Amino acid sequence: MQYKVLALDLDGTLTNNAKVITPRTKAALQAAADRGVRIVLASGRPTVGIEPLAKDLELDRRGGCILSYNGGKIIDCKTGETLVQHEFPPELIDPVCTFARYWNVMPLTYDAKGIVTEDAANPYVGEEARINKIPARQVENLPAEIQWPINKLLLVGDPVDMPHVEELMQQKFAGKLSIYRSAPFFIETMPLGVEKSASLALLLKNMGLGPENLMACGDGWNDLPMIRYAGMGVAMGNAVPEVKQAAKYVTADNEHDGVGLAVEKFILEDPQ
Repeated sequence: MQYKVLALDLDGTLTNNAKVITPRTKAALQAAADRGVRIVLASGRPTVGIEPLAKDLELDRRGGCILSYNGGKIIDCKTGETLVQHEFPPELIDPVCTFARYWNVMPLTYDAKGIVTEDAANPYVGEEARINKIPARQVENLPAEIQWPINKLLLVGDPVDMPHVEELMQQKFAGKLSIYRSAPFFIETMPLGVEKSASLALLLKNMGLGPENLMACGDGWNDLPMIRYAGMGVAMGNAVPEVKQAAKYVTADNEHDGVGLAVEKFILEDPQ
């Protein structure tokens, strides 16, 4: 069996628009896991926002990993062991938050319970809370509040403004941070060099495998490196055009079992 690791973006990919895994897709993934395929839930979400989906797929029993913060952290679902960890540079927390405030976008990060931000009522903060099913805690000054290692800062704001803000951020923090949009209203700011494919490469190396053993499914801009890196990069039917162009295969959309159909085609139909 060629594909021994299956990396899955969550929002717009693994889950439908109601943020749940459909029965056909769930059955295909559990069958793949029973064949020994290591499932990696690869998302910009915080770890706490991915854990319910890992539990739904029984990855704590079947085996698998959570890749959170766009690759900032990977944990083993069976053991709870941290396999990969990248810390956001502490000296850049205040400059990024200051930049965000100037351009009228809201910075947020996460603690063990949920979101920490300076405006919990912001509608885009609310969207991040809804996606992850976690609460948002409001503080007066985010940089002053952070007394723990963080893996990323997420900037949220009006989709009309975000392409320009992202471009300005790329200029200001060039050579210091990895910056990209994961949704029209989200800008991910990560430690330099951190993205899904880089952390997947470390995981594969630890397993004695290479990109030819990886199948990856995604839909958004932050999935592009992963889709290009994987031996089988699969774009969802609802993916942005750039992801579709980079993919080796385009499956159905996230409302019509796109992940499940791709797993059936490339893993379950592959003779053991």
